[in-house]
Amino acid sequence: MKQKYSIFKDNETGFVTIKEFAELEKGLFSLIFEETYDNAMVQAAIEEGKDALISVIRTPNLYPIAEYAEKIADTIIDQFKNKTPTEEPVELIFNDIKLMQKEKKETAEAEPETEKDKSVELDDLLEDDINSSEKDDDSSEKDKGSENNSVATKKGKNDD
Repeated sequence: MKQKYSIFKDNETGFVTIKEFAELEKGLFSLIFEETYDNAMVQAAIEEGKDALISVIRTPNLYPIAEYAEKIADTIIDQFKNKTPTEEPVELIFNDIKLMQKEKKETAEAEPETEKDKSVELDDLLEDDINSSEKDDDSSEKDKGSENNSVATKKGKNDD
């Protein structure tokens, strides 16, 4: 699914507006939610840093994932650095499928080493268990043998 965020800084009204759209059909975006922020509040958050700005723009109704929120924050920071008035909103389009494929590819590259390490560790543990159980079997057989000898010795003493 594709998502589009339209970000508009209106210097006349003193507000920043973020609109979130979702692609329902190929090329057809539908408005999901619109959030408006006071320029002064946004400017104060920018001065505190990108994380503070992300905290301000995220609301219960508009809560983009981290990767999208960072790009939205970067766009807002750019708009506030640029003092010339903006006539058109800036549009950011994100494709969830590409994001998932990217994450899948990154995890697939990282997993073979991890899985191999896990299997080697598991093999080591299993070998340790086999070796220790063999030792236990050997020692218990020795113990049984020594018990038999001591029983025989006791019987021999009683026979005298």
